[in-house]
Amino acid sequence: MASYSMKHMLTFCTVAEYGGFVGAESVLGMSQPAISTHIRDFEIRLGFQLCHRGRSGFSLTEKGQLVYRKCRDMLNNISDFESELGELRDKLTGTLRLGLIDSTITNHDFPISEAIHRFYGRKNDVSLKLVVLPPEELERELLNGNLHIALGLFHNRHSGLSYRHLCMEDHGFYCGRRHPLFGLANADITLETLRQYPVSSRTYLHHAELQGLMKAWDVAMVSNMEAQAILITSGSFLGFLPTHYARQWVERGEMRAIDHLDLSWQSEFSMAMRVSPAPQEFVRIFAEDVEATIKAASLGKPGEPT
Repeated sequence: MASYSMKHMLTFCTVAEYGGFVGAESVLGMSQPAISTHIRDFEIRLGFQLCHRGRSGFSLTEKGQLVYRKCRDMLNNISDFESELGELRDKLTGTLRLGLIDSTITNHDFPISEAIHRFYGRKNDVSLKLVVLPPEELERELLNGNLHIALGLFHNRHSGLSYRHLCMEDHGFYCGRRHPLFGLANADITLETLRQYPVSSRTYLHHAELQGLMKAWDVAMVSNMEAQAILITSGSFLGFLPTHYARQWVERGEMRAIDHLDLSWQSEFSMAMRVSPAPQEFVRIFAEDVEATIKAASLGKPGEPT
């Protein structure tokens, strides 16, 4: 540890996570030359190159990828250790590393912003790192120790993680205003009609949302709901969206719900955490706040901290 510092590790991890010196500038509050000096000094002390930088872009070397994982593990462990010391002082402290799937803000049955408000309504010194990722990446980050809690749709349950049911999310089938089906009467739209047009689907659902359209051709794959909405509003693709998320376009007349063919379905929102080690106090309390606010939402009541 004497040959390199926490500052070296933090700078390197931030550069790796933000894809280069430019992305890390504002996060670190350092100039690119200063960041470059830190990385070069770290490489000299380690005795090998960590990353490629130049006109061809930024990328980690093979050894750099290994060092990144080890440095990130160490920084996470130090952060968790500091929070455990805070618990000994009867004080909530540390960094809560939280992950979400995209486009949850319009889901009133899943009021994550209310849970955050509830948590910070009590006295604490907990900072927050919030990331939005696809479900499979959320699970990977949990297993790597980079996240404490992940909230989303998890179809492939991992044995190293525990999952708590939170709520259900309704999905409908939509076409955009420029699509040939938009102006047709319901009676003129059948499953056979739908199978004549391209469909878009989210990769992480593994085509579960296409059960009634297995003959659909030219399926476009997307990684998140915003991309799905873009394809639907283009008029070139049909597709499923959560009803709470699609409502804004439906109300503006930019999408139409094809809701007479029994294509709607529900997905389960869950909270995932590592089985071991046991969660720290501030993580456990935030998990309780998530469950409390969702329960309050289901009863039509605001959640407040206790």
